[in-house]
Amino acid sequence: MAPFVPYRFSVVYPFVFIVLFSLFSSATGSPLQRQHNVYFANTEHELHVFKVFGKKPGKTIMLIGGIQGDEPGGYLTADLYADINLKQGNLIVVPRANFYSILLNQRDGLTGDMNRKFGQKTAAEKNMEQEIVSILKKLIGQADCLINLHEGSGYYSPVWKNEMENPQRFGQSIIFDAATYFGEKKQKLIKLEEIARRVLKKVNPQIENKRYHFRANNHNTVSEETIHREQRLSATYYALTQANIPAFGVETSKFIKNNEEKVALHKLVVNTFMEEFGIFPETPGVHVGKTELNYVLVKINDGHPYAVKNESSLQVEQGAEVIITDIIANIDRGLAADFVGMGSYNDTNIPFRIAMPTKVVIRKDAETCGWIQLTVKTDRWNINTLTPSERTGNSQNREPPTSELRAEEVIVNVNGTLHLVKEGEVLHIPRDKPVIIKGVRSNISRLDNMIFANLKGFAPPKSINDGNDINFPIFPDQDLWVRYSENRKGIRYPIKATYKNKVIGTFWLHLDRPTAVP
Repeated sequence: MAPFVPYRFSVVYPFVFIVLFSLFSSATGSPLQRQHNVYFANTEHELHVFKVFGKKPGKTIMLIGGIQGDEPGGYLTADLYADINLKQGNLIVVPRANFYSILLNQRDGLTGDMNRKFGQKTAAEKNMEQEIVSILKKLIGQADCLINLHEGSGYYSPVWKNEMENPQRFGQSIIFDAATYFGEKKQKLIKLEEIARRVLKKVNPQIENKRYHFRANNHNTVSEETIHREQRLSATYYALTQANIPAFGVETSKFIKNNEEKVALHKLVVNTFMEEFGIFPETPGVHVGKTELNYVLVKINDGHPYAVKNESSLQVEQGAEVIITDIIANIDRGLAADFVGMGSYNDTNIPFRIAMPTKVVIRKDAETCGWIQLTVKTDRWNINTLTPSERTGNSQNREPPTSELRAEEVIVNVNGTLHLVKEGEVLHIPRDKPVIIKGVRSNISRLDNMIFANLKGFAPPKSINDGNDINFPIFPDQDLWVRYSENRKGIRYPIKATYKNKVIGTFWLHLDRPTAVP
């Protein structure tokens, strides 16, 4: 199948979109490089990674935000460092590690807490969060220090004071897994507590409200006596024990309700860590407050994109294909379009056929920042307006009766690339890469959203399996049961399109050999 590619990025690789900018200093002529990688494009799990290289070489700090989606202070802070320019040293910035959980404003992703997926036992699992963790692990291996930005409950205190201020609380602390740790891999003693206390000595005098002072919080995770065994599955523990680099969790308190205040506190800590590791900014990232949506770019059928202003309407023909190709706002990250009641939480760049009035909500992370309304021109095919004789007529201008409903195409996202597969055709896919069925198109467009797609041999992670596998990530070599494949050979699997339990079309996935690693 020829892929359907309405992407925002022009350079396409099998697994990742890459945008590389090279800027030049007029004073020195030395190159400044900024690399932007996008993984799992056009999904709710879209992952953006920014690498910023300074004019002069130096150490590299990795910043992670949003690994748990209900902690906006972390991902809003990390955002600021994606646009920074550096005099010396480097940054690896992952502002929204868990975009799915951010869109839902919840701690867990589709399959649990992403910050509990860094252990050796979980590495064999295949799900979208684990795929992202694999990418994060590789990035950690390129850094000299990891800083994971969080929000914690209450206020940390080394001694019990009350229910909200005690050793089990995390807020307003810098967490590390050991006072010191000898890294066998690098044959070096890592003095985590010493680094943290140097940072605190510089940070706390800049915070006027003493309630918001940070404290050193040694989880002592490496010890058998730790009270935080669950942290052995975290990103910082992996970075310390496997990559042998100093790693810290920076926690502002969830009791601080103002996001700008939490971001300011996080910035103080991050900037001081950068100074500690000899990373010096030239120009800081610009903090933008409230999101202001200007317009969205809407493509109808094969035409050029329209610029549709926020809180306005656009009229389309019934059955027209509509794609939100871009969102233009004063902020360019964390934005997603949601065709209400039609797709998933992130429908940007996904084609939909519009058969009835539809609202498209634009969100910045978990917050709604605007919308557009799609209206439909007079419905000449509306079955409710036809007489009984017209309903059985053969006019091309009339919608066929529901009894003649048939599936014509299925939309499949294969490792970030969309494919339109016609009924009866076969789509070849790598068996070791994620696949997501995005929807079915039929000969009656108003019913498209009511059609199920059931990939035989796959059981989605939901309490009741209703036979609809749309929008669930599928890892073929792990998730598909061989006995449901054609002739039980484990090669071809059918996707059955159904409407009210009646099969109206069949599509095929052919599993190819694993992709070669270059």
